[in-house]
Amino acid sequence: MNNINLIGYLGKDFEVGNTSGGKLYAKNSLAITKRWKNEKGNDESSTTWIPIVLFGKSAESASMYIKKGSQFACSGELSSSQYTDEQGNVKTTLSVIVSKFYWLGKKDKETPQEIQNPPKEPSVEYEHQAINVESEEIPF
Repeated sequence: MNNINLIGYLGKDFEVGNTSGGKLYAKNSLAITKRWKNEKGNDESSTTWIPIVLFGKSAESASMYIKKGSQFACSGELSSSQYTDEQGNVKTTLSVIVSKFYWLGKKDKETPQEIQNPPKEPSVEYEHQAINVESEEIPF
């Protein structure tokens, strides 16, 4: 069974494109923050960024209505792909191919500032990465 469920905050607006076969896709990164108290009782946190991809009508709807900072829940399957970097090293990437999603709200004045502005997404080079889905490649 390959099923993953996530709830987090979108790090940017969706990037939309078409696969080589003409299928519409939208990609983004989902910030999921874990919070805890350390041994001294101080608050600590760590944010993990999960690449997500939607296809077809889901991609169209999400990219039109759901924007950076929105809380987003999704279900899908974990997908891996490999590429070779400029130094000749083989790299493996993971992303979630979303099958269902839920918009849990929008940014507004009632949302705490911490939630409105999720942690800044790290600079990750996706230029040489690709996701193979149903024999389609999308640049990630």
